[in-house]
Amino acid sequence: MVTPPQYKRCKMNLISLLSAVLLLAPRGVDAFLASPRLAPMPQVQRTSTSVRSKVTSRSNNNLTSNNAAIKTASSVGPLMLSSSGEDFCKIQGRKKRVVMGYRAMTALYIAVFLYSASKSIAPNTLLAITSYVAMPAGLSYILVGAAKHDRLGSDTYKRINLSLLEYAVLGLSVFVLSGGGNPILKVAYIITLINTIKGYAYGVLGLDKKSGSDTLFQDFMKGVKSTIKGICSDPKNMKSFGYWSATLMVASMKLLKLKEIVHAVTSAVAAKDIAMLLARFNRLSLLALMIYTLKDAADRDRLSGTTFIQLNYLCALVLGIVGVIGGVMTPLGGTNVAFAAFFAVNGLSSYFAKSA
Repeated sequence: MVTPPQYKRCKMNLISLLSAVLLLAPRGVDAFLASPRLAPMPQVQRTSTSVRSKVTSRSNNNLTSNNAAIKTASSVGPLMLSSSGEDFCKIQGRKKRVVMGYRAMTALYIAVFLYSASKSIAPNTLLAITSYVAMPAGLSYILVGAAKHDRLGSDTYKRINLSLLEYAVLGLSVFVLSGGGNPILKVAYIITLINTIKGYAYGVLGLDKKSGSDTLFQDFMKGVKSTIKGICSDPKNMKSFGYWSATLMVASMKLLKLKEIVHAVTSAVAAKDIAMLLARFNRLSLLALMIYTLKDAADRDRLSGTTFIQLNYLCALVLGIVGVIGGVMTPLGGTNVAFAAFFAVNGLSSYFAKSA
């Protein structure tokens, strides 16, 4: 408990402390206001009238210029967006049409087979038609996927487009020489001619027709040189050697058929007979380019791609049918069947390797 003398002493100390605080408080306030942290506030309050008028004038000018810029942007912006939007719509429209064209090609070649199957023809003839139709139908189906995924600029798909373009041109020439034929096949050739030109052009120039670095002719010449170099180059592995051997076999048959055509033309043979030779040459040419595409993929170790797996199956089907029709026990027929097995095994091994 506090005693009276102690209470008086505490009271006197408290009074002395309060007096000191009251004496020092004004100085502390002045020092606090003079602190650098609060320096901007007094200066803003003490700004002269002329400075405030200049600041206000500049703010008004900035606001005016900003409003003008906004008006300009609002008038120009929609035009720029409209232009880019129109380009986007054009590109998407071209892509959609070329995909539809490839689908139409696939459907038309299948329709050719169904039309032929509805006729009373020999089984061997039907098998031959199957192999003939399988190549353009299968390649058209492959190009559908390439166009949908914007891969027409790849050398593989440009080569396929050009091979189908050649197939359509020679096919229409056969129609002219023979004086007629399957009407559905003629429509298929015409659609193929139109769509492969568009597909190749989009692959080289881009869907906007201006993003490519080469002209169509420059790219075509590069492709020819690359193909010749690829055929003449040594295979880089055993699979490549197998594809290279098959390419040489079919290319040799193609050159022999070309020799027969030249001989027939110079010997004044009937146009229908020349048409038959030209049709066979056309199929061999398409098959040779398909097999070379696989050789090129094997050199680059790209056989696991979906396109090359499908090409393996397609070549196996065609060579297998040709081998069976020609006779498995004959040298040429047996060779075709052996190559068919080679393509089928490679296709399956690539498929399982990709799926693993």
